Amino acid sequence: MATNGTYPHQPPAMAGNFPDYEENGRLYHGYRKGIYMFPCDEEEKDRMDIFHQFFQVARGVLFSAPYIPNYDGHRILDLGTGTGIWAIDMADKFPSAEVMGFDISLMQPQTIPPNLVFRRRDFESTWVGLAMDSYDLIHLRMLAGSISSPPELYANVFRHLKPTYGHVEHVEIDFYPKCHDGSLPNDAALYEWADNLMNATEQAYKPIAYNPQTGQMLHSAGFVDIKEQIIKIPVNPWESDPHKKDIGRWFNLGLCQGLEALTLGPMTRILNWDRNRVDKLVADVKREICTKRHHVFCEMHVWTARRPA
Repeated sequence: MATNGTYPHQPPAMAGNFPDYEENGRLYHGYRKGIYMFPCDEEEKDRMDIFHQFFQVARGVLFSAPYIPNYDGHRILDLGTGTGIWAIDMADKFPSAEVMGFDISLMQPQTIPPNLVFRRRDFESTWVGLAMDSYDLIHLRMLAGSISSPPELYANVFRHLKPTYGHVEHVEIDFYPKCHDGSLPNDAALYEWADNLMNATEQAYKPIAYNPQTGQMLHSAGFVDIKEQIIKIPVNPWESDPHKKDIGRWFNLGLCQGLEALTLGPMTRILNWDRNRVDKLVADVKREICTKRHHVFCEMHVWTARRPA
């Protein structure tokens, strides 16, 4: 598991004097203030860890890129690492690998595996101190809403992967609700929420909407062996299949925990909503996604690709 209390403390990295600040009752990071619209408080950490478990249940694996750790000096980089839970699990799984996690917020635990380091970085800025052509696997997960230029990010990832066998894995959720049987009304709060969230983040130049051009952008960056896996994720356990029920339970838990965090910043900062309006919409959405007669689902997209020689 992620931590077992036996690892040495990591030294602080680029902590600097960037105090976090409170807004609408939530805590936000002070480093490069305002460029990231989502909180960094304990509630958000819980949400991130819940989603990590959700991804484990839905996918059954930590990663699916063809990473082969059979030689010395293999290196793994996790962009937008959040609480660091994926990076910690990877460092535990591959103790001879060098693992690094980047995030704009220092919310990771102090007790970590000895082969793991965390660094405070904006992954859309220059990756200071990282050698080109040096990583075997670069991992991105749930970064929609944080990326202003996917082509530039993919180009940077490409440059830092080892030629021939370096792989990227990018996992995103398309949060726009889908319902094929009409059980969710057209005027549902869930549609209102998704439309406004995607509008707000688009205006902020960090769209949370899933980008259907992902495959083409990876190709344009120079990647080969590009593969996509799409996983249906019910918003609650309305499906009859036991595995899909389990996926729905975890996705529902993560959504209920994270709706406020996803909504507050974009809709108050960009759309100028007040807190009461946000609270009402979030409450209405929670009621809908917890109603099993609403046969609603989203989709997870898992992209893998390789840097050629």
